[in-house]
Amino acid sequence: MNMVHDRIVTLEEESVSDLIKDLRDETVIMMRQQIELAKEETSEKFSRVINNTFSLATGGIVLYTGALFILTSLTFLGFVGLIAAGIAPGIAMWLMPLITGLVVAAIGGFMVSKGINTLKHTSIVPKRMVNTLKEDQKWIKRKL
Repeated sequence: MNMVHDRIVTLEEESVSDLIKDLRDETVIMMRQQIELAKEETSEKFSRVINNTFSLATGGIVLYTGALFILTSLTFLGFVGLIAAGIAPGIAMWLMPLITGLVVAAIGGFMVSKGINTLKHTSIVPKRMVNTLKEDQKWIKRKL
């Protein structure tokens, strides 16, 4: 109980300006600590994003390489199939890569076309935020 009494006496002895200065100093310290915490957290997250981006890029390269090997295998399989169907090897040698290329190009063209159409109908304007700002503006005008 003696410590509490001493603290009360100490608080009573402090002037209002001292209390405001203490509050200011503690607020500055707290803000600096918050900024430091934000820097550390951002740094950790950025590091994680870099590592995951590298993993994603490496995985994409490996996936692309695998797709190329699959396409090569399908081309050779089609080549053998064309020869078995009676087409001369000289013709089958250029015809099957052409067929494979046309099929892959058609699939890619379809995907690009779909992406372009989707982007044409997508607005980047944040509509909910704009509506909220308009509502806030109306509310402020009513209050004024």
